Amino acid sequence: MYLVNQENNTIVMWQEESVNPTKIITGNFTQPNSLFVTSNGDIYIDDGQKNGQVQKWIVEKNNFVTVMNVNSSCFGLFVDTNNILYCSMSEHHQVVKRSLNDSEMTSNCVAAGTGIQGSDSTQLRRPYGIFVDVNLDLYVTDYSNNRVQLFQSGELNGITVAGRYSPHETIELNYPTGIVLDAEKYLFIVDSNNHRIVGSGLNGFRCLAGCDGMGSQSNQLNNPSSLSFDRSRNLFVTDFGNHRIQKFQYFEESCSSPSVIQIRHSSAVQLNYSSELTTNTHTYSRDCRKSNYYYQTIRIHVGATGYYALTSSSLINTFGDIYKDDFNPTNPFSNLLSQDYRSCSHQDFKFIAYLHTGTKYILVVTTSSPNMTGKFSILTAGPSNITLNPYNSSSASTSTCAAALNQNDNHESVDGMGDQYNILTHT
Repeated sequence: MYLVNQENNTIVMWQEESVNPTKIITGNFTQPNSLFVTSNGDIYIDDGQKNGQVQKWIVEKNNFVTVMNVNSSCFGLFVDTNNILYCSMSEHHQVVKRSLNDSEMTSNCVAAGTGIQGSDSTQLRRPYGIFVDVNLDLYVTDYSNNRVQLFQSGELNGITVAGRYSPHETIELNYPTGIVLDAEKYLFIVDSNNHRIVGSGLNGFRCLAGCDGMGSQSNQLNNPSSLSFDRSRNLFVTDFGNHRIQKFQYFEESCSSPSVIQIRHSSAVQLNYSSELTTNTHTYSRDCRKSNYYYQTIRIHVGATGYYALTSSSLINTFGDIYKDDFNPTNPFSNLLSQDYRSCSHQDFKFIAYLHTGTKYILVVTTSSPNMTGKFSILTAGPSNITLNPYNSSSASTSTCAAALNQNDNHESVDGMGDQYNILTHT
């Protein structure tokens, strides 16, 4: 765990379950408001308030270098998979970015916001926490607008995916300050002035932590400011008003499946597909560890870009994966877009996925345990028509399961569930 101590301008590191700090890093930064740690241990820290810069602590060299010039504090920092650094400048109502691959620090580019506060789709009002997913889509907690804005890659028009001004009913937010997405694009939001952390399920958002009102008990929070996950999916929250870090443990037996938003239906939920897994169906190694999972591949077509819900109904405990472009059974992690890893052994899969019209998606239906056969149906809902048709997958790739496992291990930390942290403290 990585923390900023604003009082003495240090970065404090703790190993898991350790009571005492394992390392304290001293620098020449002043009143930092955020930090970001990459999977290799490099630390990016805000130093914008007085020194007008973002600094990087290089773990291999044990020293600091300036990597970005800014004209205010960065209330959120993020480095995406293309090595682009983002800074959320709350006082300027804007998010800016620059490529860390450029040898010279040229002027920053605008990632979101016009620099003039407002509530239009192109505007922000005091942005705080930010997150960039593997598709380079930017999510911003728009603090004073009480909403979360999604800026798709290359777009300056935001889409409200939670809170005020949303075109669909989601949840009421009161000064959100932090956000994290997992590999399935499920949102986790710090709802600061409601003193809680909210996530979502197929029926909409729900409270995950701090659900009993403001306070200092172990189940309460007081103006939380940021959150993060470890590899075991345990939740860590900066409990600003109580001057502490709270850990909320993940329990594997909890079968609730979070989702991103309340789906806006163009019509009622539809029974879109029915089929059966039989002993004549193809088999593969679903996770490159156990073999003989019967599976079926289904092509997904959507009539409009947006969030879609896909839910399975069966007596065989179905498991689902969504792939982009193609599915190769010899490398089940290649092209993997969304995985139903939360399903318990006694539940069918439930997805909410953001799908683009004109893009090729493949749904793979299999089971939670090997050697299972039986009938299944798929229910769908979304902003437009969604059609499901049988699909014959390609097997041209010669990738092995060993290579696929390495790819999946690397992918895990990219989506905010691995070694990337964005925890900060205030004094």
